Amino acid sequence: MEEKAYAELIGQILESLGNTVDETKRCLFSRDKRRLTQAEKTFAAARKSSLPLCEALVAKKEKVQADQEFLALLPSLQRLGIVCEDLLQGTRTTLEAEISFTDKAFGEISEVMALVKNLARDTNDVLATGNARFREYVRAEANRAVDRVEECGLEHEQRLIGGTCSPKASFAYLDLMRSLKRVAMELSSLAEKA
Repeated sequence: MEEKAYAELIGQILESLGNTVDETKRCLFSRDKRRLTQAEKTFAAARKSSLPLCEALVAKKEKVQADQEFLALLPSLQRLGIVCEDLLQGTRTTLEAEISFTDKAFGEISEVMALVKNLARDTNDVLATGNARFREYVRAEANRAVDRVEECGLEHEQRLIGGTCSPKASFAYLDLMRSLKRVAMELSSLAEKA
């Protein structure tokens, strides 16, 4: 397969990731379980559509350089898929348990989701261009997202101690933020391989 086709596939995967994060945010705010179900189906379809290509590539006896470069990215792409599924599942749990967050918690989740969505787009750009300065920017933005998750966790801890947040909401909040942190870390790792 040509390098261009691999770049397009990676672009589709990262676009799907960004769209999933965006839809997850909308589902949390609207509390719309049907919308979440559609987001889960869309993500599953995107993941499934890339499997035949990946399986054929792994089975291929003689691999050209573009094949080898894509295979080197495959574990990171798989981990991104796993953490995205975790994010969807955490959102499902939150909605089904009818967990409510404070306005502050919603704001923090929304902020980090926006950072992660932009990071998915920027990671794709790094992979497409290989630009070293842009790679540094992605690393810095990933660190910013991770740092923001940590800061929000400390602020959340104070809300929990002060009784503003319930233990049930705390678990859901921390689960969602942990998933977003892992997405940011995986995107940074992926960009480093460009």
